Amino acid sequence: MIRQFKFWATALLILLTMLTQQSCSYIDDDRSDCETSYSLTYKLEVVSNINMQLREQLKADAGSLTLKTLNNYFASVFQPSTTEARLGFYPLDGAAPVLFIRNIQGLRSMFSISIPADNYRHIAVIGQSDPSIFLSDTTKASTVRLTQSLRDTVDNHIQAVMAGTLNMNVLGNADQTWEVDLYPADAGVAVVMRDNPKVGRVRVFLADLATSFTPDDSTWHWDHASLVRTTPLTVTGTDSTAYCGVAFPSHNTTATGAKGIRRADGGALWHAVVLVDMPDGTVTRTLLSLYKPLKAGDIRVIKVNVNDDGGISTTDSNVGASVTLDWKSGGEYNPEI
Repeated sequence: MIRQFKFWATALLILLTMLTQQSCSYIDDDRSDCETSYSLTYKLEVVSNINMQLREQLKADAGSLTLKTLNNYFASVFQPSTTEARLGFYPLDGAAPVLFIRNIQGLRSMFSISIPADNYRHIAVIGQSDPSIFLSDTTKASTVRLTQSLRDTVDNHIQAVMAGTLNMNVLGNADQTWEVDLYPADAGVAVVMRDNPKVGRVRVFLADLATSFTPDDSTWHWDHASLVRTTPLTVTGTDSTAYCGVAFPSHNTTATGAKGIRRADGGALWHAVVLVDMPDGTVTRTLLSLYKPLKAGDIRVIKVNVNDDGGISTTDSNVGASVTLDWKSGGEYNPEI
């Protein structure tokens, strides 16, 4: 009887050990019961100053209708009320990463997670739930990449890409709190245009911006020449429309000096393409050349007018304009317009 009891006790112990080991192998499980895992307090915070940037560029007070329209739009993209965060903990010795998915609310979130004691390179990202963005190569910290759809024309990002990195030494049997700041990997653009009843439909695209981002080294990449389609917003109470877009940033150096990039328009860093349908069935195209870099986290406002011939003009000395009447779509991009 004693031997039989010892047999069943040993079998039960083996079974419990197997179940415990199995539960620790799933990255979304509660790992607090794993012998080699330790609970820590984790804090995320989104860092953004949209309203301040818009007020400075528009030189407007809080009651400005344009300021209100743009702030409402960009705040919903850069400061979402709820979103999904991907958290990757990459051991410095090259072992398999520990990956978590967490839903977060507001600009600040705090929760507990359990991971094995180790030295990690940590990467946190949000924005991959945007349909035009996909997260890839998550096996190593150095290869994690967020990539925009590689098509000739893509929709602008409806949720901004944010990322944060941190070197972490997770200790055993010690209470620890880690704070990770998420900074924008995207930028916002608003082309604010006074409406002209003498022209037809207006479309605005952003061009020559980056198409992917690697958080580990905070580097943007140009993998494909794409046009980014903006979203037109009526500025209620005015005679203006704001064409808003969120995308990856531009080069920081002059275009002629950037690796692999050559331009024929005096070294512009990025462009906005404006297509205007005319009553006679033709299309007028204006290429706006921007010479100041569009940096991650920037919100850039470009004020323009639509002339009777469909051409775009601006008084902004940092923006050049080249107008083509009766424009034909062949010969450059093949935009899906």
